[in-house]
Amino acid sequence: MMKLVSCLSLASVASAATAADPFLQKSSPIVAAAAGNNRILEDEGEDNGGGGNYDISGYSLMFNKCIKTKIAQNTDDDGCALFYNGACRSQYKSHVSFQLCTDGGNGKCVCDSSVDYVSDLDNFLEMSINYIGGGGGDDAMNYLQCAQGGADDNGNVLYYGPQCTDTGGLIVGGYYDDECTIKASYTPNLSYSTFTTIESTCQSCANGNCNEVYEDSNQCSGGKDISGRDDEDGVCNAAKRANTVMDYSGVKKRHAGAILIAKVFIGMLIIGLVGGFMFLTYTYYIRHRGDRTEHLVENVPVGAALT
Repeated sequence: MMKLVSCLSLASVASAATAADPFLQKSSPIVAAAAGNNRILEDEGEDNGGGGNYDISGYSLMFNKCIKTKIAQNTDDDGCALFYNGACRSQYKSHVSFQLCTDGGNGKCVCDSSVDYVSDLDNFLEMSINYIGGGGGDDAMNYLQCAQGGADDNGNVLYYGPQCTDTGGLIVGGYYDDECTIKASYTPNLSYSTFTTIESTCQSCANGNCNEVYEDSNQCSGGKDISGRDDEDGVCNAAKRANTVMDYSGVKKRHAGAILIAKVFIGMLIIGLVGGFMFLTYTYYIRHRGDRTEHLVENVPVGAALT
């Protein structure tokens, strides 16, 4: 079964209701709604989530981020386990973080951002494509599963498969291995209308289509799994990093201030140099003008008229 835990200041309202009816505490979405629709769904199944009732038909799913985790390797004496195209490589596994939502009307989701549910990328794509009625015919659909796709500039065989962009979006990328875990520095030029649709679609779980993906997902909050499920891949920490938004506004302001001070200093320095040069020039002129006048007077014959 699922236990609903309130996370906002309205939790006292929900607590009063659940005290009167313990069943309400475990199963009613009304409690979550009273808490501002910000809820944590905790599984109480057996074997770390293996035997619970995963009926989330009253909710929807919304794509959040595509994230990747590094696969641990046993390195050789040189510290390199995977050598491809002249360099040591690492292996990565791709995942999707999604959020549970309620219907906000007009096809919009009202989602609980306090918890990220992290699923295997392949499973999430399969569920999503079934939900939207199949692919849109774009060529990225040819590489939903890892498949040979071409070669790099050095003639190395490349495999194409789903991959995460640097900003957490979905794309097809190049790999050196047939399991699409060793990333190559190559991205094929494909169309991605289906991936774009998946990223922006609020998927209703009314027909039970979300249950399997939900069951297999880690439930992450604050970089840790809160469901008791093993997190050997470190997906919760990866989800936390992906959701962290760095605010550089203060740095930019300080940088702008430093630039302004530097500009003022350089301007004053230039003015000082120009002013100093003009002063020295004028002083030189005054001094040597007097010398030339005395020299002229000394060479004029006695009795001659000065002109």
